[in-house]
Amino acid sequence: MNTLFVESHVDKLIGDAHAVITRVIGEHHPYSWAPLLSGGHDSICATHLASTHKDAPSPFIVHHIDTGTGAAYTRDLVERLCVSRGWVLEVHKSVTPDTYEDFVKERGMAGPGRHQWVYNRLKERSVQKVSVSGARGQRPTMLLTGSRKQESTRRMGYAVQVRRGDGFLSTGHLRNPSRLWVAPCFSWTKADQALYMDEFGLPINKLKLAIGVSGECFCGCFAKDGERELIKKHAPDVDRKLCHFEAIAQESGQPCIWGQAPASEWDADQLELFSMDLCVGCESRT
Repeated sequence: MNTLFVESHVDKLIGDAHAVITRVIGEHHPYSWAPLLSGGHDSICATHLASTHKDAPSPFIVHHIDTGTGAAYTRDLVERLCVSRGWVLEVHKSVTPDTYEDFVKERGMAGPGRHQWVYNRLKERSVQKVSVSGARGQRPTMLLTGSRKQESTRRMGYAVQVRRGDGFLSTGHLRNPSRLWVAPCFSWTKADQALYMDEFGLPINKLKLAIGVSGECFCGCFAKDGERELIKKHAPDVDRKLCHFEAIAQESGQPCIWGQAPASEWDADQLELFSMDLCVGCESRT
């Protein structure tokens, strides 16, 4: 590919994304920035891009959610990336009674139809801590994600690049107004992403290539056929965790097969993702 074209195209990607962040700052005056770094290519690009914005805070603090089901490889990748770029890493994790193991003991292994419950325990609690602790008055926390429109078939019709809160309560008030979701790479294609990562020497996540996910969460709610075998091959530490959880579920008399929900609970309509921005990539694989 022509070098000049690549440089020009990458410059445009950066300019457009930075313009989104600049507009958000001018319109919403966020109290703080909270880049959410899962370790997948989308979040790596979004976090790096945000870090190069002229108004990026210093120190540049990024947030990673430890779901309790992630791969050691992905956690290591996140830590090494932060060290290499001079970013300050904050790791958030659910505690009892909201851990994945607690869920397994109570309800059994997660699977289709159980996503919202698992998301609330593993990720929602952490996002709540980040956004509530950062917001002051009417000024929200800017939650920067790697969400891309092309990444989710379900979202193609109504996805947005910037959103305040998570919809509305029955009272008509905005739900979670302290959250300002911003996806600076929203319109990027996979080709755009590859050019950007190559230009700045950003690390490739081998689990994303081999399994199709970033590897920070293997809850099983969007498991695809053959995925467990891929996990055994490419992330054996995760497979050991899942075997442990399955044994706990079996001992508790609960559904004990990872990625398979009880037939009575399967309902595709339950998989509403409007307020679950951190799981778009998983949903798109089903």
